[in-house]
Amino acid sequence: MGIHPNYRDSGIGFALKRAQWQMVRHQGLDHITWTYDPLLSRNAYLNIAKLGAVCTTYRQSEYGDMRDGLNAGLPSDRFQVDWWINTRRVERRLSKRSRPTLKLSHVARSGLRPFYTLQSLSGNLVKPPEHLPPFDDRLLLAEIPADFIDLKSKDFSLARDWRFFTRELFETAFAKSYIITDFIYDNNDNHPRGLYVLTHGESTLDEFE
Repeated sequence: MGIHPNYRDSGIGFALKRAQWQMVRHQGLDHITWTYDPLLSRNAYLNIAKLGAVCTTYRQSEYGDMRDGLNAGLPSDRFQVDWWINTRRVERRLSKRSRPTLKLSHVARSGLRPFYTLQSLSGNLVKPPEHLPPFDDRLLLAEIPADFIDLKSKDFSLARDWRFFTRELFETAFAKSYIITDFIYDNNDNHPRGLYVLTHGESTLDEFE
């Protein structure tokens, strides 16, 4: 799905996916999958937070060597998300009475913090940690750059570091039975941040509302 840059952040992507949801339900389907770059906060917010898709699958170099301006020079790693369209989770997120999306302040009040710390660099860039922290809790917050496209344009080497760090991070998490169940995009005090919520344990999707 592509939206012209002039019309992004206007709700068109959500409206298109909602129309697709209504159509495929009439066709008797209950499961849709697609892929997206896990480092793109805008896509993560739509797919996970707004639409209610979940993810347990990381695909390395899914599309091979891509040469377009957005992907050139980086492995085309992708999340494959699962959209279980008849679950209460998805129905609630697509309804006109959907719950507000998570904010960092909401989870901070519960004591939940990102389970690794980013290093701030000049130019509003952030560097991932050199090593993965232990996966000790049932709920984890995994932070990514709020604007990976901007980061890549300023420091390509850093963008590659992020690709390989998040590859190890999410492949390890999925191997340990974590599920990506939400995404937080917060722009508090003009300081945007993007964080995945990872949940561990055997639970039904309807629990992750």
